[in-house]
Amino acid sequence: MPRLNASSQVSRGRDCLECGAAYQTDKQTSQFCSAACRRAYNNRRQTRGAELYDLFMAHRFDRSAARALRVLSMLNRLASMYREEDRRERGSRRSWTPPEVVAERAPHLRAIVLLKRGAR
Repeated sequence: MPRLNASSQVSRGRDCLECGAAYQTDKQTSQFCSAACRRAYNNRRQTRGAELYDLFMAHRFDRSAARALRVLSMLNRLASMYREEDRRERGSRRSWTPPEVVAERAPHLRAIVLLKRGAR
């Protein structure tokens, strides 16, 4: 249950996204128990993201090479390897942001559906 501290802010119990440790915070946006956990989490995302970015861009814009190299299979294999690493090293804590949170932060990424004239 939230409690009031000396400055009348609500203190909330949270679990660190990196190490899973419980901690108290007055900040609504706090996600980590320490700067070291925040850096470790973001460094992992940056490293993983670089691999995924390169493969996805090839999949999207260099289709012939992507098909020949089976890039979609490589993307799926990477995701499986990352999930296994999360299970092994992070106690099964997710290392990704839920898609609904990404969609909320970046509404410009949502798909636009155009209906044909006369379609329902």
